Amino acid sequence: MTLRYPDDDEPEWMIEFAKRDSRRAIAEKRQEFEARLAKIKQEEDRVRQAQGNQDRPRKKQRIDEPKSAEKDEDENQFVLDDYDSETEEKKPGAGDSTGFDGLSASTLALLERFKGKLSTQKQDDDEDDTVKIFYCSRTHSQLSQFAGELQRVSFPSSVPIDPESEKKDDLSQLEERIKHLSLGSRKNLCINPKVKALENSTAINERCLDLQQSGVAEDKKCSYLPSKDDEALMLQFRDHALATVKDIEDIGKVGQQLSICPYYASRSVIKHSEIITLPYPLLLQRSAREALNLSVKDHVVIIDEAHNLMDAISGIHSVTVSLRQLQTAISQLTIYARKFKTRLKGKNRSYVAQVIRLINSIASHLQGISQQKGPPEGPVQFSDLMSGKGVDQINPYKLARYLQESKLARKVDGYVDSSEKSQPTQSIQRSKTTVPVLFHIQSFLLPLMNPSEEGRLFYQRVQDDVQLKYMLLDPTNHFREIVEDARAVILAGGTMSPMSDYSSHLFSYVPPERLGTFSYGHVIPHTNLVAQSLSRGILGSEFDFTYEARGSEKMITDLGRTIATLCQIIPDGVVAFFPSYDYLSQVLSVWQKPIPNGNGQTTIGLIEAKKKLLYESREAAVTTDALLQEYTQAVESGSGALLLSVVGGKLSEGINFSDRLGRGVFIIGLPFPNIRSAVWQAKIKYIEEKTYKQGSGTESERKATASAAGKDFYENSCMRAVNQCIGRAIRHVNDYAAIIMIDRRYDTPRIQKKLPGWIQGSLVTSSSPRPAQMTVQRISKFFAEKS
Repeated sequence: MTLRYPDDDEPEWMIEFAKRDSRRAIAEKRQEFEARLAKIKQEEDRVRQAQGNQDRPRKKQRIDEPKSAEKDEDENQFVLDDYDSETEEKKPGAGDSTGFDGLSASTLALLERFKGKLSTQKQDDDEDDTVKIFYCSRTHSQLSQFAGELQRVSFPSSVPIDPESEKKDDLSQLEERIKHLSLGSRKNLCINPKVKALENSTAINERCLDLQQSGVAEDKKCSYLPSKDDEALMLQFRDHALATVKDIEDIGKVGQQLSICPYYASRSVIKHSEIITLPYPLLLQRSAREALNLSVKDHVVIIDEAHNLMDAISGIHSVTVSLRQLQTAISQLTIYARKFKTRLKGKNRSYVAQVIRLINSIASHLQGISQQKGPPEGPVQFSDLMSGKGVDQINPYKLARYLQESKLARKVDGYVDSSEKSQPTQSIQRSKTTVPVLFHIQSFLLPLMNPSEEGRLFYQRVQDDVQLKYMLLDPTNHFREIVEDARAVILAGGTMSPMSDYSSHLFSYVPPERLGTFSYGHVIPHTNLVAQSLSRGILGSEFDFTYEARGSEKMITDLGRTIATLCQIIPDGVVAFFPSYDYLSQVLSVWQKPIPNGNGQTTIGLIEAKKKLLYESREAAVTTDALLQEYTQAVESGSGALLLSVVGGKLSEGINFSDRLGRGVFIIGLPFPNIRSAVWQAKIKYIEEKTYKQGSGTESERKATASAAGKDFYENSCMRAVNQCIGRAIRHVNDYAAIIMIDRRYDTPRIQKKLPGWIQGSLVTSSSPRPAQMTVQRISKFFAEKS
């Protein structure tokens, strides 16, 4: 809210009076709001205290249970609405607020530049001009941690203080609580038991939208959906949501207590909030922002865990389908078309036939790949998928529009679901544990209909199936609309190094003077960290874990002997990260063999003489939680443990090995992605071509610059993964640990410069003739001083 004063040419006493009057009006309004929130907080405290005094578990809010069996729904609801071809190129559909869904990222970026000039969107009269902070992270658990920290702080009033009236005016002492709101998806916030039971997010979204259709009977609509008559209940929800700092689970409970959908009720709370937390997909996806009616225009966006921001954006806009899914979709569509043959009229009949032809064409191409001998993966041209009979006559833009507006996938999936309920023995190839197949196929067809220059197609053989993947190689344009709208964008993370990719690629269009980079040391004192590179083992072998050399059994045996020695001097828990699951398996097989001249002793036996050995597996025989629990119990028992993990695996991100759980971290080798893979070949080629086009100078200079950019991008991807693993240890100011990077390449300045600054400051390289012995002495002294 903005204070508005008379013009500057008014008398000074009138200006001062207007300032005080405006300030009082604002303060009184906020004081009334704060009083409402304070009352709600007191009520919540009383309920919480009462629950704490009860011996029995809290009684849950009564929620209507699903009825035992419902009558088969009328098949008319599965018939497609008439589709008028005359409207195909007019206004967008009701669910499409921009009319630009399905366009390529480059087209969207161009249209976005004119958004401010062309927009006729109405502004909410109640919307104030307070700058909001949108805090985004990868998972709800990380957002819950942030909410917990918010509960510990308080801020002064935002109402301007009048020094002259501070002692006289009690409004000067107005205390304002933090207005925080947690946003989530329907899957996180749905309280309708029938819909929530679907579990899959796509199925939940579609079922929720189905229940809101105009043709649905009143008694079958969602009873929790807010209506125009629920204004008082919405205000009550708002007050409860803002009375205290709540995480996503708390917001869901408020909705349950008030019997109102927290997903939709949260939208009206956004304009009253100051700090809004939300997971990546809700911020980074345009359709998700529009669904929440969320705008970052002139607000501050903070993205935590930003080391994986580019991968997250690419992941959101990439999609994979399999030959088996395509065949299932053809079966479902064909059965649907036959069932409603007489009721499919006009354009519906034509477009359904086009969809079947297109999916058949894609499936035929994958079928051909599956029957041929060749590499396990490779590139696919868009034209190869559109070579089926009659496919070249399809207008891709019109078909994409039809898929979005006709609700074809929803109608077909609804009919398949209904048919299985009425005739459970006659399955129509439907899996309840996955995304409804036609929705998945549609999400693949949309980018296929309008491919962007930064997207590529690849195939991959997976056991007895073939997958087709559309991959977004460059996230720049999809993030650009956020950057250009927001007042400020802050990327934050503990292990974002190396940072050159952000300025070179993600923000390549931003003038250098608008970019600021800040790097801070760790919260721990330097005496709590020992960092060491190690180029040779106890037995003298050079540690060269390049793809060509890492199979040496002699080196692998020396690695095991060196790790066994280090485990004798590092107390409690040690975590070692390997480049891949395959290499970890290879190492374990060598360690299980008797050591030469070791009287039958194995390397694993040497390690387990001091620490219990556990390892991560690609198979799901042992869950991550079970593995971590076994590791924790071994450490807490005093026997210690060595946990072998994989870079990019289940334990390399999001897991905190604090205190005794992570006194030592070993990084074995450098986890470079497979540069021979089709995906990485395409990524590097795209970076090189983009850098070449943007470069200056002679052709040879531009080629050299482009080649260096591709190499740098490839190395940066590897080192970000390394830095994430390093960051698993040392989680608070009193924590301490040893970080040991085992590979000769860690001694090179080029690699060392891409480590976090707090590691570089403590790093000692393998400069002595016997680096392993020197490392053992240094680490032994470090832990002796800590004991």
